[in-house]
Amino acid sequence: MMSSTPFSRRLGVLAALLAVGLLAAGAATGLPGMAVDDQPSGDEILDRVETRYDAADTLSGTATVTVENETTTSTATVEYAAKQPEKVAYTVEKAGTTYEAGSNGSVAWAVGDNRSYAREIPTDAEIEAYEASGDRERLPGEATQYGSLTDPVSGSNVTATLVETTDLDGESAYVVDIESTGDATAAGTLWVDTEDSRLLQATATDGTNETTVRVTETNFNVSIHDSTFEPPADRVSVTTTDTYDSFRAVQSATELSLSSYNADTFTTATVISRANGQAVVQQYGVDGDTVSVITTSGVSMPFDQLDDAATVTIDGRSATAVERDDRAVVFWTTDGVTTAVAVEGTIEDATAAAAEL
Repeated sequence: MMSSTPFSRRLGVLAALLAVGLLAAGAATGLPGMAVDDQPSGDEILDRVETRYDAADTLSGTATVTVENETTTSTATVEYAAKQPEKVAYTVEKAGTTYEAGSNGSVAWAVGDNRSYAREIPTDAEIEAYEASGDRERLPGEATQYGSLTDPVSGSNVTATLVETTDLDGESAYVVDIESTGDATAAGTLWVDTEDSRLLQATATDGTNETTVRVTETNFNVSIHDSTFEPPADRVSVTTTDTYDSFRAVQSATELSLSSYNADTFTTATVISRANGQAVVQQYGVDGDTVSVITTSGVSMPFDQLDDAATVTIDGRSATAVERDDRAVVFWTTDGVTTAVAVEGTIEDATAAAAEL
């Protein structure tokens, strides 16, 4: 959307708006018009759009987004804002509910009816290092998803073809078909204002769903306060994630007193920190399987909410055990700190591993 964002050349504006649309789910159709001689080429039109949006220090607006297929149609209203160098925020209203999301450049966040989060965004160097290692399990936080968010078209270029000039709700528009020339799938149609190169509408299809973004308002270079892009402190706290390659290093990084398994089999540990607490997940490689040792304080973990739990005894201590899908976990809480051991196997396997701590 703006010059410093890592969107692919030319398709950045469309990709950003469609990313919002796919999260939200207004079809507006241009009236057929007559092609005019001596019109700019599709590539020239996209260059003009790119120049117009890249030159803006800030951008805000409103769009109606519709996602439809053969059986259903879903419509939402999206208000969005962006600010150099890499701040973005939007609010989605759909079916009576409101969803907010954004990034201040270092933290990505979202707030909805049933879920909220705010997480540090890994740097490009961190993502490249983890991807180069081939160990995507160790990507911090939700880094595995950041690639698709920051580079929606995977760096591909596109070809553009001017189809016609038409009237869209009283505004003269170029209709441009676009198609990816790289490995990524990026195809759709743009409606671009003939006078000032504003994006008026965009459509794209994935073969099943068709997404239409109708931009009803666009404001360039308006004043937008930085607080617009910050996580709402009253509803969400920032989650940070750090990874360590030794037990000594992870123990030094937390005030929690950690239990260890077999030091010779230690592989990695992750510290997840939130405003209300911390969780440490250690992993040990044993006979081709993984034993996870989890220590938490103030942070809820998935095993806390499982039903059909059993009670077991470990070294005279009562513990809770749960088995699901060939995995089992046993856990207990002492002085507000929960310790858990998870294994690929049965409750008996998890109990035996916990006894080795």
